[in-house]
Amino acid sequence: MLRKFLYSASLAGLMLSGIAAAHARPAQDKSQPKQRNEEKQRNEDTKSASGKVTDIASDKKSFVLEVIDGNTKHAIQFILDANTQVQGKVSVGTDATVEFQPTPDGKNLAVTITPRPSPSPSPGN
Repeated sequence: MLRKFLYSASLAGLMLSGIAAAHARPAQDKSQPKQRNEEKQRNEDTKSASGKVTDIASDKKSFVLEVIDGNTKHAIQFILDANTQVQGKVSVGTDATVEFQPTPDGKNLAVTITPRPSPSPSPGN
């Protein structure tokens, strides 16, 4: 009788752990594709611009990058948020590359700001 009870209890425990594992696994599988899609969309929407930082707002939440496109210079304003990553020291006059995403309201949200070494003057100049 005791043997039958232990066998039944063991079998019930095994079944319960199997059911719990089966329910936990699909939740993980469903979240992974969603994360991949969000990352893919983020990467597809991300653009890049390189130039010289010409202005940084006093609240440090926006800055202007002067970009040279062929023979034309134009300024692009970027906003920053809590997720913006600055890869080094950036100040006015710093050459930098900015990865950004256009926002629905027409602003450019800086995702990553990476300072670039300034081009060294050529010898003889």
